Amino acid sequence: MKVLLVIPPVTTQERYGKLSDVGTLYPPLGLAYIAAVAEQSGHEVKVIDSEAMNYGYKEIMDIVRRFNPSVVGMQTFSTNIPRCHDMAKKLKEFNPEIKIVLGGAQVTVMPEYSMKEKEIDFIVYGEGERTFKQLLEALERNTDLLKVKGIYWKKNNHIIKNESQELIKNLDEVPMPARHLFPMQKYHSSAQLRGKRTLNIMTSRGCPFRCAYCSGHLTFGKTHRFHSTQRVLDEIEIMIETYGCDGIQFYDETLTANKNRVNELCDEIIKRKLKFEWSCFTRVNLVDQELLYKMKKAGCYQIFYGTESGVQELLNRIRKDITLEQSKKAIEMTKKAGIESWCSFMLALPGETKEQSLQTIKFALELDPEYILFPITTPYPGTALHDIAKEHGRFIEDDWTKYMIWDKVVYLPNGRTEKDIRNTVKLAYRKFYLRPSYMLRRAKSFAKLPPSKVLKLVRAGLVTIFRS
Repeated sequence: MKVLLVIPPVTTQERYGKLSDVGTLYPPLGLAYIAAVAEQSGHEVKVIDSEAMNYGYKEIMDIVRRFNPSVVGMQTFSTNIPRCHDMAKKLKEFNPEIKIVLGGAQVTVMPEYSMKEKEIDFIVYGEGERTFKQLLEALERNTDLLKVKGIYWKKNNHIIKNESQELIKNLDEVPMPARHLFPMQKYHSSAQLRGKRTLNIMTSRGCPFRCAYCSGHLTFGKTHRFHSTQRVLDEIEIMIETYGCDGIQFYDETLTANKNRVNELCDEIIKRKLKFEWSCFTRVNLVDQELLYKMKKAGCYQIFYGTESGVQELLNRIRKDITLEQSKKAIEMTKKAGIESWCSFMLALPGETKEQSLQTIKFALELDPEYILFPITTPYPGTALHDIAKEHGRFIEDDWTKYMIWDKVVYLPNGRTEKDIRNTVKLAYRKFYLRPSYMLRRAKSFAKLPPSKVLKLVRAGLVTIFRS
């Protein structure tokens, strides 16, 4: 069958707002895995990444007319659900026989919201590779859809939920992402990352923690499954040889959840003498000095920590399960290892007062990482944080496409105003980035970044700090 996978129209400006200049645009690995599974199963697969190609609906439909797919799949998030529904309407107008399949985080947490749309034929909930493969097989052979695990579908206008799909225990069974189907020349990393050509890789799935703002466990379970070291290094070598990567960003939710595995990975990078630098995401309570030294030796130069707040009460409320002392210790150890820290502090958390916001800013200054983000809290629909937020404030925006964490206020904690929150965010950035000592330190480190990225960082900083 002909299978088309589509990312509906969205711009980098819509995703990142004022920070669009420094934002990331990577190939969506979730969709790339699905594409690889479909291709491996013998189907003719095409991908349209509208964001990367700057396509509108017209350009997409021109391709649809030429390709004439039997199945169209789209990956959903709360911010793109309306566009997925609009895309489905246009596809059905062109050919009512096209089967529309939605997958991803948002339809997993809120399937009924999309299944009520008459144009949506199927929802793949949870981990998608096995389910999508089985669904394509059932559609091609016209066999019983009840046997396809992990889908919602319709029969006589009645919505049916099939039993759940089992999680994939051995991730090496999943083929490598089909990057060759994506416009790889269009992708780029965020501006603070080193390397002229940095791309992303996912080496594990799942996170055993319970952060209220995350819905990842609904897709991948509260597990931590990972590819073999051999598979990971083979994929990295392909990325270096095929796409000219000199930098890798590990996109795992929590890379160091299994320290032994990371040690093994680092040992193999060193053994193979692979020449690339890398960054990753993890938690402050999942690093130690010995591990950080090993990561540095293997090429790690930056770690993103979700420190989230400088108020323990708020950390407890969002179920972060870390302490302020753990954050201090992790940043100290990371600096000692010679690795940059990149911290994120959510401002305007549910119930957060102005005084608590200022306390968080003060704590951020005490940690003094190399880079920092102060995203405005966005309680996404379907997460526990969304329910917690209702108890401690109110939503002022119900258009999910505007749920952009960077510069859009969609939620107000009790006693706060939109102007107050915006001013607090601006204050936070000014206090952190306009320190003479910080600017001098950064000027020295900018020498390790390509000039084009330095320019973007400076421009984004000026916009963030000085523009309303």
